[in-house]
Amino acid sequence: MQIREKSNAARKISLPAWKCLRYEVAINGGRILKKTINDFSLWRMIEYPKTTEWLELTPGDLLLDIGAGTSSFPQMLAQEGVRIIVVDLSPARVQWQRTKAHLVLGAHASRIMPVVADATALPFRDGTFVRVTSVSALEHVPDDTSAAREIGRVAQADAVMVISLAYTFDERKTFFGNWKGFQAVEKNRFVQANKNGYQVRFYADADLESRFAQPAQARIERAAYFGRRILNDWYHETKLNKYWRTFILKDYLLAVIVHPFEEKFLRRTEPFGVIFRMRKTRAPS
Repeated sequence: MQIREKSNAARKISLPAWKCLRYEVAINGGRILKKTINDFSLWRMIEYPKTTEWLELTPGDLLLDIGAGTSSFPQMLAQEGVRIIVVDLSPARVQWQRTKAHLVLGAHASRIMPVVADATALPFRDGTFVRVTSVSALEHVPDDTSAAREIGRVAQADAVMVISLAYTFDERKTFFGNWKGFQAVEKNRFVQANKNGYQVRFYADADLESRFAQPAQARIERAAYFGRRILNDWYHETKLNKYWRTFILKDYLLAVIVHPFEEKFLRRTEPFGVIFRMRKTRAPS
C-alpha cells in the first residue's frame, strides 16, 4: 500500500486542551464528563495538544497514527481536515475507529483509514509518510525497537515523528507500588500479571536514542515532559487513581493549571512521561 502526501500551505492545526475536551464530548457524548468511555483523561489533554503542535499539521496532510486503539485523537484531527491512517493490532479497535469515523465524519469518513497491522511489520512501502505519531502506545509493544525500525522505514527523508512514552530519569523500581499487580521483570519493564501480561516500559534519555532514534535513522529534535510530583506521585500512582477516568473537567483543570506549574517549578522531580519529536535523517547513499 502506498499513499502520497498532499501538499497544503493552509493554516497550522491546533488542538488546545479545551478543544480536545469539546471534541471528545461531541464524539462520545456528554456522559464522558462523568466517566470517560475510552482512554481520554489527564495525560491525553497534555499529549494531544503538544503532539499536534509538533506534527505541524495543516488541512489535507497525511498522518500515520500507530496504536490509537479507541482514542478519539484521530477523529479530532480528521475533523480539522487531516487524513489519517490508524494502525492497531486489535481488529475490534480498528472496527471501533471505522464505525466512529462514519458516525462522526459522515461524508468525510474516508479521511480515516483504520488498518489491522502489527507495529513491527507495517504494511506500507518505504518512504510513504511525512508525518508519523504514536501516543502512549509503543511502551506496551514488547519489540519496541522493531517498531521504531518500521517507523523509520515507512518515513520519508526529513519526515517528522512525534511519540509519547512512559519516562524515567534512570530506573523505575516500582510502578503503582505494585498494588495494581505490576511486577518488574527487567530494568524499567513492568508486567501486569492479572491483565494477561500487559506490559509498560519506562525509558530514560539513552533509551530514547538507542531504542527509537537510531533504529528509525532519526535524530531527536526536542522533548517535553509531564506528570511530576503533583500529577503523578500524588495523584496518578496513588489510591486517587480510582478517579482517573471520572469527572473529566477536573482533568482539564489539572492539565491547564497544574501541568504548566509543574513544568516551571518542579522540573527536578521525575516526570511520568515524555513527548519527543524525531526527524528522519537521509540515509547514506
